[in-house]
Amino acid sequence: MPRITNWRRESRTPTLEYRNTKTGARAVLHRAPDSYRYKWRGAIIVDGYPVWSRGYETKDAKSFRDELRDQPAPEMSCPECLDGDVVIGGKTADGAKVQRWFECRNCGYEAPSRIVYGAER
Repeated sequence: MPRITNWRRESRTPTLEYRNTKTGARAVLHRAPDSYRYKWRGAIIVDGYPVWSRGYETKDAKSFRDELRDQPAPEMSCPECLDGDVVIGGKTADGAKVQRWFECRNCGYEAPSRIVYGAER
């Protein structure tokens, strides 16, 4: 199978972890706590905060790698002013669902992150 563009594997056990060579983002497939709906959780983390997350029934490394192929370079940039100066804002929680807000320092644009279930690790 061909290598994943812009992602380098850092560890295989107990978590499957990749690091993006351009942006420094991390992609992790880890064992979820027993309270989660799915047994495994995949997440892409930029600047310490999840920007994408998905649950898996099994440690499906092939599906996780396919997801990384679709998202080769995750970054936090403002879609309004095309600037990379986006910071993490507050977070809202509704039961088990946690959602972060991102804001641009230049134009004041705000946008919600993808929903992440449970505690952010």
